[in-house]
Amino acid sequence: MASSRTLKRNAGVSLVELVVVIAIGIILFSLAVPALQNDDRAGNVTRSIVSDASRARSYAKRTWENVTLQVDVANNRWRTQLQNGTALETYKSDVNGWIELPPGVSFANIGAGNTDATFLPTGRTTSDAAFAIVQGNNQWHIEIKSLSGLITAVPQ
Repeated sequence: MASSRTLKRNAGVSLVELVVVIAIGIILFSLAVPALQNDDRAGNVTRSIVSDASRARSYAKRTWENVTLQVDVANNRWRTQLQNGTALETYKSDVNGWIELPPGVSFANIGAGNTDATFLPTGRTTSDAAFAIVQGNNQWHIEIKSLSGLITAVPQ
């Protein structure tokens, strides 16, 4: 009786196949990164405004004076202003404390509400404030609650 011997090959992945799959992955990733960075401008602005609002609330509590986060919807800019009228200068602000939105990003009102928030020494605000940051189809809503001083930013 003749024995039939068959050679079994390992059913693994060759080095060439692995390199091709990795190359395709790198190409797809390189195409996706600029698109994600482009859409994230509104998110970056949102984080900057939330940071400035938190700083204004902290400054009001620390110095025991009112600090206002002013949002100029018509001119697409914002700033934080002390009770005596001087601006709290921040990174990228002009001599008057205003920070301009980058091209393609704009503010929008949410309802008929207030867009400015004046933080009191207690950490609360004088009234609720809400506005949106818009870049194409990308939109973020920022709300500041008067009773708690809570600052929230939610993508829409």
